[in-house]
Amino acid sequence: MTTVPDALPDWDVPGSTEEPYPAVAAEMQRTLADDSSGHDLAHAWRVFSLGRSIANEEDADPHVVGLAALVHDHHRVVNGHEFVHPEATLEDVEAILTEAGVTNSATIDAVKHCVAVHDDFDYRGDPRSPDTVEAAVLQDADNLDALGAVGVGRCFAFGGDRGLPLWRPGGGDDPCVLGHFDEKLFKLQDECNTETARAMAADRIAFLEEFAERFRREWRGEL
Repeated sequence: MTTVPDALPDWDVPGSTEEPYPAVAAEMQRTLADDSSGHDLAHAWRVFSLGRSIANEEDADPHVVGLAALVHDHHRVVNGHEFVHPEATLEDVEAILTEAGVTNSATIDAVKHCVAVHDDFDYRGDPRSPDTVEAAVLQDADNLDALGAVGVGRCFAFGGDRGLPLWRPGGGDDPCVLGHFDEKLFKLQDECNTETARAMAADRIAFLEEFAERFRREWRGEL
């Protein structure tokens, strides 16, 4: 298979050039190339890097985590802005992996479980059942990329993609970008499965809190 040149990350990601990752990334680039919501291939590579680092600290299989990181957001783009649960795309995920040369059935099954449960959260009442340490690590790595400076950028990119206003100072039930901080992002540290990710999340959430406070003050013309 010919690897799409821009499927590889444009920064140093340890392990990214090892097979079968470039081939998997090339398959995913065809899926994610048009994403403008913050769920692009660069996000997948950051989750790959974070996930494999956490896996090494938590005795998880970094290969399974790395593969899962690259394919985990296929469900985000298969039906436009309509949410599709990851479980509904597991056949597609298996096809992407096999097309890229991943043939070990146990590895494929492990990756599919990681993908199936990565988007389930206690805070919103979804069942949360990472039955393997690899699934727990993938969920943590994905959550970490929603936090910190990159998380701010991705949050506003997602809001722009969905046509959301920056903020609704009066509150209410209508969504807005800054409202997503309270609805989800500030809750992600408590959702972390591993101590490694929880420690990393604390620093990133501190940045979010500082950003949100400054945003509100600038919005009101106080700064």
